[in-house]
Amino acid sequence: MLARWKVWGCSLFCLCGALAVTTLHAAEIHFSSQRDFDEINLNIKDQAYVGRDFVILDVTLTPEAQKRLTEISDDTSNQELSIILDGKAIHATTVRSALNSNHLKISLTRKMARDVFPSLLASPVSSVTLSGFSMPDWGQGKWEADTALESPDAEYIAAPGEAISIAAKTIDASGCRHVNHTVVSSNDNIIELQLDRRSKCVINDVPVSRIVLSRSYDANRMMLSLYAIGSDFSGAPDKESTYQRQ
Repeated sequence: MLARWKVWGCSLFCLCGALAVTTLHAAEIHFSSQRDFDEINLNIKDQAYVGRDFVILDVTLTPEAQKRLTEISDDTSNQELSIILDGKAIHATTVRSALNSNHLKISLTRKMARDVFPSLLASPVSSVTLSGFSMPDWGQGKWEADTALESPDAEYIAAPGEAISIAAKTIDASGCRHVNHTVVSSNDNIIELQLDRRSKCVINDVPVSRIVLSRSYDANRMMLSLYAIGSDFSGAPDKESTYQRQ
């Protein structure tokens, strides 16, 4: 499914969601999250898209990137323009007039968002924010590693007594003091938390970037999966262990 692109302040810009991401004659504009953005906000849950499989990428372009966009869109008036972010095609639309706004609001499918998520978080931009879902009640509270349930041969066993406190917007642990998190995905059984990229959070010897909470049949226990900075979020966690509610 195609992403759709809105440019605030450009009233003549036309959205064409039925277009393919690339075509034979499509012009292209390439953006780099390392160089072309002054501000980045990834809105996991936008009120306009509740119940739909989209996330919202809201960016402010640098003056150089805005100038490049204006020049390319002026040259491709009434033609298709493909948007390439960090080497990945994320959108295509028909340009009706030159685009001269520095504020872009792009809706991405969740698959597209996962593809560009690591590079956005690694961006040197000082203002990178996430807006996500509400934290479910079942994941909140104080939790302690339940090493009694771990197999002696378990590869990812937690340290005895390892404790973590999870609140609506923050996480606390011995090596993770009041770090902000964003709920990037949640349902009745799983919660995915993305930690503030500026934080230095170490849990069970893992410099954590993402935490996945998996609900147990026992309401007082859950599985905690830790993903280190730079890890593949779709792959196996760096460490995981069972925790019980204190």
